[in-house]
Amino acid sequence: MYQYEENKKRISQSNVFVKQCIVDGLFDLMENKKFDDITITEIIKRAGVSRMGFYRNYNSKEDIIEKYILKCFNETIEEILKHRSLNFSISAIMTTTLEVFQKYVKYIKILLNQNMEMLMLNTYQKAFYQLYINKRPSRLRDYSTRMFIGELFMLEIAWVRNGMVETPKQMANIYYHILKLRINQQKLDF
Repeated sequence: MYQYEENKKRISQSNVFVKQCIVDGLFDLMENKKFDDITITEIIKRAGVSRMGFYRNYNSKEDIIEKYILKCFNETIEEILKHRSLNFSISAIMTTTLEVFQKYVKYIKILLNQNMEMLMLNTYQKAFYQLYINKRPSRLRDYSTRMFIGELFMLEIAWVRNGMVETPKQMANIYYHILKLRINQQKLDF
């Protein structure tokens, strides 16, 4: 039994390495070539993996991007939950989100240069839906989640495009300040 568990662990670690090589290979290619012009053959050559290794982990080039974005999203959720307390404010959640986002900025810039904002946004939406909407579906929850995803996404993109001059904490405070102003100044009629 022990040897089986060791082998399983080694295979899992090897698979993580293969996935990272494929991600790195694709993003290396995307720095100098349009995404649509990149082939699977080029990716596996750059990554140094077999075609079988590629298809064991991914269905397409888009799948690489989506799974990479989901990895970033999942890490964000893990960090938020790790630091969660009764006093965990919107500002603290935003700061944590932007700190994780900042770690992945090199590849995010490449995605933006490739005009892949919609793929990124759609992947965010899928992840949020799996996390929240499917648990307690309602129209209000759907609308509010879509609004939050859009705001968060556009905030992150604007931050990157403006050179990330502000710290994650400063950006979170900006978001919180704007949110407070909007709540205090607008009366919503339903």
